[in-house]
Amino acid sequence: MTAASSEPLSRFRPSPSPRWAIRKATSGDRTIARRLLGLTLPWLAYTRLYFWLQPRHLTFDGGLMMWLFNRPDPTCGLTRTFAWMWRGDLSHAVPVYPLGPVVFSGTIAAVIWAVGVLLLGRAAYIRLSRAEWRALIVVAAIALALNWASKLLWLGM
Repeated sequence: MTAASSEPLSRFRPSPSPRWAIRKATSGDRTIARRLLGLTLPWLAYTRLYFWLQPRHLTFDGGLMMWLFNRPDPTCGLTRTFAWMWRGDLSHAVPVYPLGPVVFSGTIAAVIWAVGVLLLGRAAYIRLSRAEWRALIVVAAIALALNWASKLLWLGM
């Protein structure tokens, strides 16, 4: 046996791709970024102006579930929470929608990602396994259900 053949085979295996990376944005990334900004920027502007619009009766109050069943839907209170978050007031934002500050932070992060894709031509990628995606979806669904239950049972809605 030669010295070269006794080396471990792992040396010749390609290394796995990193869990996260910043790469050149694809046309699909740019399409997603434009759509994301098209949805989030009007929403953020509306919530930023909410406390000015509301006394002038220029806001939309209540959703379909509230009109049909007199109960809030799972996102009821998110607008007011975003409005409070624009003011930096967690003490009002959390009671209105307990997950609101997390959703607000995620929305701001998504806008930053989209702007980065469109202006810099670069996109951040995170690679998750199927099991990790499933776990993330289950955790998000449970958090949304607990948030909704808190509104229905304890927060008096």
